[in-house]
Amino acid sequence: GDTVRSGEPLAGPGGTTIVDASTAALLIIDVTNFDAHPEHGLARFAREESIDLGYYWDRVANPMMPNLRALLDAFRSARGRVVHVRVGAQFDDYGDSQSHFRDVHRRSGALRGTPEFDVREELMPRLGEAVIDKVGASAFTTGNADVVLRNAGVEQVVVCGVVTNGCVISSAISAWDLGYRVFVVDDACAAGDPDVHASAIHVMVSMGMTIRSTSSMVEEIAPRDRSR
Repeated sequence: GDTVRSGEPLAGPGGTTIVDASTAALLIIDVTNFDAHPEHGLARFAREESIDLGYYWDRVANPMMPNLRALLDAFRSARGRVVHVRVGAQFDDYGDSQSHFRDVHRRSGALRGTPEFDVREELMPRLGEAVIDKVGASAFTTGNADVVLRNAGVEQVVVCGVVTNGCVISSAISAWDLGYRVFVVDDACAAGDPDVHASAIHVMVSMGMTIRSTSSMVEEIAPRDRSR
């Protein structure tokens, strides 16, 4: 089948493509030191296991990180909701980590209160932005994203971060299943393999989500109504 190129804008079926910052949230998935920094936990774990993550780290460095910065700046300027999602354990025995992730969390030191758990410095949360901690893949099923967003009147979510075929698609599908309008920013996500990334994007398109590049998403954000 066709391959989705990085950053190629694809529209899902039906509906407006304008993102209304009054009812939208930017979800930055797992761009923490553990998961998205080449000198921290996941990188150390991969080296120990002889896993080649060269493509992943290259994509994280460019285009993902600069594009995340652009999206974050655009949402802040439009006064949209910003949600930073972190992943790892809270108990020091890692007992609360989802069982599929527990070993990598433990061996990487992804424990709340440590530098591994923190959002990367370039995207550091500001006062007034939400931080959601999760113990598994989806920010909605293993974190409290739904109650936070629903209470805030959010109807649209713009999803980006790592990894495309893991926590990004899991969070996007959960949001879609809960009735949110879901946008995914292709070139602000990263995976360990380009074909795997493209396959995950195709799955999300097939479900009716809207895929955008960073540049097109930035252009489509309508500022938040200050009366709301």
